[in-house]
Amino acid sequence: MLLLRKFGPQFMKKLFLLLHLSCVLNAFAQISPGSLAFDFTVQDIAGNTHNLYDQLDSGKTVVIHCFTAWDSYAWEYYQQQTLESFDALYGAQGNGSVAVWRMECETQNTLLQLQGPASLTGNNANDTQGDWLSESVLPVIDDSTLAADFSLEYVPVIIVICPDRVVRFADQMSVGNLSNLVFQNSCPSITQGFDPALQSAVTSRECGSTLIDVRAVLKNLGSDTLFNVSIGVGGATPSQTFQWQGQLLSYGADTINFEGLELLADGPIELSIIEGNVNVENDSLRVRTDVGLSTQLVRLELALDAYPQEVSWEIRNESDSVIYNGGGYEVDYQYINNVFQLPASGCYNFFLNDTRGDGLYGSQYGGFDGFCKLYSMIDSTTIEEEMFYYDGSFNFSAIDNTPAFLQYSFESGSPLATAESYEDGWKVFPNPADQSMVIQIPAADSDYEATLYDMTGRMVNQWHGMKGEVRAQLDVSSLPSGMYMLGIVEEHNRSCITVVIQHL
Repeated sequence: MLLLRKFGPQFMKKLFLLLHLSCVLNAFAQISPGSLAFDFTVQDIAGNTHNLYDQLDSGKTVVIHCFTAWDSYAWEYYQQQTLESFDALYGAQGNGSVAVWRMECETQNTLLQLQGPASLTGNNANDTQGDWLSESVLPVIDDSTLAADFSLEYVPVIIVICPDRVVRFADQMSVGNLSNLVFQNSCPSITQGFDPALQSAVTSRECGSTLIDVRAVLKNLGSDTLFNVSIGVGGATPSQTFQWQGQLLSYGADTINFEGLELLADGPIELSIIEGNVNVENDSLRVRTDVGLSTQLVRLELALDAYPQEVSWEIRNESDSVIYNGGGYEVDYQYINNVFQLPASGCYNFFLNDTRGDGLYGSQYGGFDGFCKLYSMIDSTTIEEEMFYYDGSFNFSAIDNTPAFLQYSFESGSPLATAESYEDGWKVFPNPADQSMVIQIPAADSDYEATLYDMTGRMVNQWHGMKGEVRAQLDVSSLPSGMYMLGIVEEHNRSCITVVIQHL
């Protein structure tokens, strides 16, 4: 039996973020946000047959309202006739760019629950709010097998499947918001010509390792068929150009894997299409490692909601021993702000626990949402980076009154988070620098490559040095003041030096 979704409009988006950060991948047998939809053919209650891929291949977006006949929230939405108005503009009654379907998702229901009249006995298997058919011309699908294949955890929900076959979830929303979601935010339009696009990058890195795997989706958003696309990889070594070959028609997609890249610094991997095309705005992606990086100082900022007794937290080391923890709170909306010294470099997990499973989502009960943040600190008052942020706008658990938690993994003293130092004889001076800096090079028996990154991971300068050089001078007068990372790659060695530019 499905659960009535009581969460706010942003829940599915937030849930996908959490899954993304945890690298939890759903199987194709389950429809999930960001995945490719599986094909299916169904018959509506009027006897008409509908095939998903046929609709998508014709350029249509498919919008499916998944509901249960016993749900008052879905019933109110039906009474407002929002989807019927949307269909009148863009569906079968309008310009035909969208196919709008309703799907009854209670697997035990029959046609009787769709026809009504209202019957609320407390048994969801045969409860109904009334007549779901006479006020609508939308196709209604009552297919228990398909509903089970969808494996939906929440209802009601709107599933948007774009012609590129990627699935998006949405809350029940107005005609205007649904139009913006479909035509501006979710389903990109086809451009005339050669338009490869990079989307949906995720990473995988083990704590303690400088090696990272990156996966991205290459999509064809142009009218020309894609056969060859050159993709550059930055922020890791070896720098490389990946040559994709295949055949992608418009809206076609392929997953590309970049494995065993070695990170140069605590910065994102940058993927970019390096050949000209008609739309360069979708040519690049940046993605950071899925394991956070910190100093040995971390700060926890926790704002509770009106149910403080439900919340606790822990920081555990790689042996799963509790290093720091908190709980037993009694003051509504209490604010906690503490800095902790981690005992050693290594891998850690932060857990935010809630005994009821609703997290800090207090606004759903008429109160105010709390929040939780975890920072890496330079010193006890200076933030290096915000690592984890939960804004209190969604529940932890799909099931009410069920204990649940959020987990965030991070690494203290990572080889990627090199402190200010001169490694292996390399020196940079002056540091901080104003107009220029000198890089003193140790006696080396190989050529080298040096790259300067800003703290967002963007490459701002790069040069190739020759064997035997003893120093190089770098003009930094045009770069903004701030902290930068200098990555140096030799034949058998790698160095990272933090440098500061401070204009006088």
